[in-house]
Amino acid sequence: MKNLYKIHEIARLFHLHPDTLRYYEEKGLLHPVRGKSNYRMYTIQDICTLNVIRSLRELDLPTEEIRTYLERRSVEETLSFLDRQETLLEDKLALLRAAGQEVRRRRERLERYRTVPEGQVSIREEGARPYVFLRENVILEKEIDFLLKKLEGRHQDYIKVIGSQTMGAILDGESLKKGVFNHFSCVFFLTPADGPRDALLSPGRYASLFYRGGYNRLDRHLEMLLENIRARGLTPAAPPLELYHIDVHDTRQESEYVTELQMLVHR
Repeated sequence: MKNLYKIHEIARLFHLHPDTLRYYEEKGLLHPVRGKSNYRMYTIQDICTLNVIRSLRELDLPTEEIRTYLERRSVEETLSFLDRQETLLEDKLALLRAAGQEVRRRRERLERYRTVPEGQVSIREEGARPYVFLRENVILEKEIDFLLKKLEGRHQDYIKVIGSQTMGAILDGESLKKGVFNHFSCVFFLTPADGPRDALLSPGRYASLFYRGGYNRLDRHLEMLLENIRARGLTPAAPPLELYHIDVHDTRQESEYVTELQMLVHR
């Protein structure tokens, strides 16, 4: 049986790139000897050490922590380290459970809105809704996705563009007075009651209309919404909200997009 193994043999054995083994050596985790022509040669002890390294790397432990453990390794140290591993695994399980809940909420959102009636105006009461937002003087329609991603970056521990939370934009009131329908004043994510918030959307009665398809259909559906509001003897109390329930992150079929227009109204 061989006593020494070349770097490519060890790399194949562990399904690693040789550069990974060189990196472990650089970080003081492995200590291969040098053979003829200065080639790295690995012993059975190196193989055993690499088994330990791979196991700990699967827990995303930093190399410095792994090196410290390898240097101090004993039964007592290993028992102590197993406590640490157990805590890390429990944290990972908690993250997996949270991810599973997020998947279920996203599925519920898609199943709910894929069949919602289009073009019908309803009036409903909404409570104060917490949200985070990013405001600009004038936001063009083509800038919305970029700004939503930028806003996600500010709250990346709580918010995902591809997720279950509702995102949207508020149309710019001054532009609407001039008949311009593709200017917006801010983008936002609705957040849970116990989540981060920049402000609260005003509670009250909201007129709501859903439409399918591209955003070039916004103007005609906004006109439909306003006509229905006036026909009910109501008056808009704030610029309309555009909520993106199904969008490009869910489908490449533009005809499947589902957008909701909401407008706070009063008598």
